[in-house]
Amino acid sequence: MPNMEMRPFVTLLREELSTCLAHKQPAAAGGAHNIEEGSETSPPKVVFNFLQGKADLAALSPPDLLDFAIYCNLDFYKTIALILKGEWQWYVVQRLPEGKSLAEFADEGLASLRELSSGFKPAMEKNATYDGLYQLMERHGGLAGASGYDKKAFRHIVNHMVLADIHLFAGNSPELENFVAAEAAERKLLKDAASDGVDEFWKKKRIWIELENEVGTLLLELEEQTLRNRKSQREWMATFGHIYIPLVEAEYHFNSLTYRIERKSEDPALTVEDLDVLEEENRKAEEEHLYRLKQSAVSLKRDLTGPGGLVPEDDETEAYEQECKKILRKIWRLTHPDAIDQERFTTEQKKKLRAYFEEAVPFQEGGRLEDDEITLGMRSLGALRDLLAKVEAVWKSMGLDCNEYSVIQGETLVEQFAWLDQRIASLEEEANQVRVELMAAANDPEFREMDACLVSAEQIEIITDALEAKLDGYKEQNREMERRLEALFAL
Repeated sequence: MPNMEMRPFVTLLREELSTCLAHKQPAAAGGAHNIEEGSETSPPKVVFNFLQGKADLAALSPPDLLDFAIYCNLDFYKTIALILKGEWQWYVVQRLPEGKSLAEFADEGLASLRELSSGFKPAMEKNATYDGLYQLMERHGGLAGASGYDKKAFRHIVNHMVLADIHLFAGNSPELENFVAAEAAERKLLKDAASDGVDEFWKKKRIWIELENEVGTLLLELEEQTLRNRKSQREWMATFGHIYIPLVEAEYHFNSLTYRIERKSEDPALTVEDLDVLEEENRKAEEEHLYRLKQSAVSLKRDLTGPGGLVPEDDETEAYEQECKKILRKIWRLTHPDAIDQERFTTEQKKKLRAYFEEAVPFQEGGRLEDDEITLGMRSLGALRDLLAKVEAVWKSMGLDCNEYSVIQGETLVEQFAWLDQRIASLEEEANQVRVELMAAANDPEFREMDACLVSAEQIEIITDALEAKLDGYKEQNREMERRLEALFAL
């Protein structure tokens, strides 16, 4: 039995088709789209046979699902959602870990399903085109055109539905109802707008949806490349670790001996205990320095004046800090457990808000931003604004488990333009950052060298001999360095 608390409105294809059959609406008299059950090969019978048996429902094609939707007299939006659900299920079934079912993922909650679904695009009869589905619907009584969608608008709404995760929810879910209502409000808003304004809106919306999908695809590629790198590392360590780890230890010992000999040579009065203290302090200083360098490398400097993101003057710093605190107070109020428990958020939304709350906790009001921390990404004004935008988006979609970033914010066209511009700029920056990380991960010389070491048994033998020779060299040097250090203490 599915855990309904974890997925109150999420359905898999078998559940959705069964619901459609149970709630089949009678066709209007003389309706052009009414399809009789007829033979065993008619769409309703084909689907019914799948439901009765143990066949893979993901094998149902878009034409099967479209004809079945017509038979059940589903409206335009529910029809698209049903076809997308079939395409999505076919996609994720290919990615299931061995021994695990899709229903088990669904029981784990939306987060698991979304992770499994990353990179999903309508397969369209297993890799056909968007136009294929449009033409398919037009051949069945002009379903798309009759609902006011030409090819371009149809492609937009399909992509928008995928972005909103509509394929994860039931046809009678509030998520789909909210999506359709937002679509109607959008069309009403554009109805009285000037033609150039309408064109500009569609252009921005297209760019926004494409960027959302592009960033998702890039993140998936980065994750896959990271996994490949980790696999290379594991294989390398499994092959050479028995030599490499002692080699690293020997190198660290050599560096320690070198440092101790230098310090003892400079100050013969130093004892062994003195050297221990000196080396410990030096090591801590180096680790702290490296940590700060790494943090600075990922800092967001675009909100700060001065070359290289340097901290501004005291009065600018104070104003910057006050703005950070103002935003933090708002995040705190909107994510505090006492606040969200009183509202009608879903289980998944409460999880998100609690995560945002925990992200904001270390920086709540009362804590002062240090001068050398103010440029760090996790404490930058830009990062805090992004966090607040996420929080406000969840509040905007209260009670709905759809992707909150799939809803264009704003009551007027001007406000929606402003939101689209901000979101597009943010996505472009994120896409560029992910591309840089992806290129670095793909071309990381350390991992590529590891791959090169494992290309053949002959190469493995060569690398093994080289590592052993290097280890023997360090051992010999360390013995000599130890004798030198002992001689310094014997003086």
